[in-house]
Amino acid sequence: MTLSSFTSLARYALPTVLVLPAAAQSRPQLVYWDTLDSQGNLTGGQVMLDVPDRDAVYPRIPAAVESFQQHLLPPDPNKRLDIVFVGDGYQAAQLGTYTTHVANIVASFFAIEPYLTYREYFSVHRVDVISADSGVDNDPTFGVARNTALNMRYWCDGIERLLCVDVGLAYSYAANAPQANLVAAIANSTKYGGAGYPTNDLATGAGSNAETIGIMQHEFGHALGDLADEYDYGGPATWTGGEVSMVNASIYPSAQMNTLQTKWYRWLGVNLPAFDGLVSTFQGANYSVNGIYRPTNNSMMRSLGRPFNLPAAEALIAEIYRFTDPVDSHSPTGTTYNGTETLFVVPMTKVGTQPLQVQWLLNGVAIPGATGNTLNLATLGLTACTSLIAARVVDPTTMVRDEGLRQGLLTQTINWLVVATQNPITTYCIAAPNSVGSGATISAAGSTSIALSNLQLTVTGLPPSSAGLYYHGSSAGQTPFGNGWRCVGGTIVRLPTMNANLFGDATLNFNPASAPAGVVVPGALRRFQYWYRNPAGGGAGFNLSNALSVQFCP
Repeated sequence: MTLSSFTSLARYALPTVLVLPAAAQSRPQLVYWDTLDSQGNLTGGQVMLDVPDRDAVYPRIPAAVESFQQHLLPPDPNKRLDIVFVGDGYQAAQLGTYTTHVANIVASFFAIEPYLTYREYFSVHRVDVISADSGVDNDPTFGVARNTALNMRYWCDGIERLLCVDVGLAYSYAANAPQANLVAAIANSTKYGGAGYPTNDLATGAGSNAETIGIMQHEFGHALGDLADEYDYGGPATWTGGEVSMVNASIYPSAQMNTLQTKWYRWLGVNLPAFDGLVSTFQGANYSVNGIYRPTNNSMMRSLGRPFNLPAAEALIAEIYRFTDPVDSHSPTGTTYNGTETLFVVPMTKVGTQPLQVQWLLNGVAIPGATGNTLNLATLGLTACTSLIAARVVDPTTMVRDEGLRQGLLTQTINWLVVATQNPITTYCIAAPNSVGSGATISAAGSTSIALSNLQLTVTGLPPSSAGLYYHGSSAGQTPFGNGWRCVGGTIVRLPTMNANLFGDATLNFNPASAPAGVVVPGALRRFQYWYRNPAGGGAGFNLSNALSVQFCP
């Protein structure tokens, strides 16, 4: 994929906006640097450089910016991880060269996993920074000085291939983009060099070097994923320190790693050629030959032109989700729905297989079969209870094995409140005539709230002082029974017997706690009926009221 396959959204120069920089002093922060030795092997190390804090606010320096998105402008641009390219040492007449350099790097970035699968989670912006001089400091040799916009330079901290940038200036130019999550500073140079600033989410590289594509892929591994170098030279021969924080280096061999359930233990034994083959513990990493291990034999963080291994890919996916969400857009949540609407969610789009999964829930319980992007509330039979509708969206990617990570960053739940217009209490079925009239009828007063527990059931039209009882069940029906109709079925719960008063009324204050556990819960639909003795009515000697349907609320 090339940059030309993106849809250009806008090319614009924002007006000058005065933003006072935060009072953020530079402080020592870890920076990676990498180069190739005389045999073409990747080598380098770490240094501590005085760098401003990532969250400082820098005054924007106006410059034209070209913004790209692979397909359509997303509903919310803030739902993308924004990569912003800024160039240094490119004069106005050289912006075409800069454009080509950026296009090549972007194409390579989205050609490898996990970026290939997650490429629509990104937006890309190119800021056209113009410098007075062509090239950068100390190129090709130490002591060469040039007047450039970002003050990029080789020989940073006395290391020839450490290509530094003024982080504050880089972010001041990157501020021309809608937002900047990951910044790439590109030098107008053919000299090999690069750096990764993990605490600043920033990487540097030389635009015209033959190895630029590989080095930028590697530096992005440092800048975005906080990944360690997996090569084993440049430091002490034997690692004597403790466990390192980076996910792709460890002092534990496979057996101990598995016992401790640490680092990449979930991946041990997995063998996928597309991710550098067998995952185990290979001796040598983090610049030492012995005493520290890497996950695979020869991944991107050890050699250029190689794939990321699975532990590294998982870490990168986690970082992508720190800037994005599983849900791209959804029905507004700042309102109460009445049960007639159709809600929607739009999950983020992945390339290839394993699309994000959707499950709709009603009051915390999964709705069977509701796994599409829309839900018609009218199909749920909601009542005037306040219902909580939720859509849970999960990324099921097999590039992640940490289920805690999946349930956290890779899962998002959107909630909506629904108060339907339908009455939660309705009558149904019929009351057969009895010895005193046209039959006994049931009604209810109070609330169907389980918490309030103030539902009052009343039956009128009974023979005075007659014995009877209320009962409720899980289903409705209409079956001949005694001198009337049995209208309740399913799971039956009988309530204590009682007698009607002298007026033929029987009233009960129903306590949901009196029902067996799990029968009356929020959202439960129970049907109530009254059975009573009526010898004077002839026949079976008993009769039943009509029935009541009650939807219980929290």
